[in-house]
Amino acid sequence: MTKRFAVTALLSASFCASLVWADPGAPSFTVDFSQCTEFAGVGPINFAKASALVPSVFSTLPVGATGGIVIRATSCAGVSVNGGHAVPTTISQIGVEIVPPDGTGDINNYTLVYVSNNPELVEQFNKVGVPALLDPDLTYQFTYDSTGKAGYLYVAADAFGLSNYFIAGTETDPTGPYPGGFRANWWYAGKDGNVKQASVFPDIAFGSSSVTFFTDKNSVLGKLIGGNSYSTFTFLPLRGVYSTAHMVVTASHT
Repeated sequence: MTKRFAVTALLSASFCASLVWADPGAPSFTVDFSQCTEFAGVGPINFAKASALVPSVFSTLPVGATGGIVIRATSCAGVSVNGGHAVPTTISQIGVEIVPPDGTGDINNYTLVYVSNNPELVEQFNKVGVPALLDPDLTYQFTYDSTGKAGYLYVAADAFGLSNYFIAGTETDPTGPYPGGFRANWWYAGKDGNVKQASVFPDIAFGSSSVTFFTDKNSVLGKLIGGNSYSTFTFLPLRGVYSTAHMVVTASHT
């Protein structure tokens, strides 16, 4: 299997004139994750519609004649920002696959949505220029069936300023770790510079997933998927399980 990952922000049309990947004077922060599960799905989407949501400083990744939408939701027993106290945290991200801007990562995505129930995490993203949204009631529920190896996933996001969306369906636990770990980069072009989220998952394991994403068909996301629902995660439908992960978020000045 090719290293693709599906695995955040009001939809934005912000554009930047140039990219500066290394800027020691730019703001940054770190996040550590522990005891997490996630849904990560990648599927085909109209290339022109996807590209219209990606600032021109980035390049939408062509997958045949289409682009790739990335929908992710994760729940962690502990999330620590800048080495602080770890707290239970739920996160959901939606984005579009892009060509790696700096040649790193197993997947690179442009951020359309970032929502979390962790106020400190949301605040740090806002400080570096990513309009992350706070949803105190962000829901991530996975309920095992009688086998103890599979179950039902339900995710619900309802932040102020965000069209509500839901994720629901069945998933199966992984049977072994993904060789070599995984590296995922999410990007955002803010008015003051470009922000990179670089996450390393050293022991992630992937199981299977069969879920559907639901939202308002008249919202930006609804227009992107072409209706109220989307379940065509043919590029990558996964249930992820990992004990630890580390993320470095850096912003560049323009």
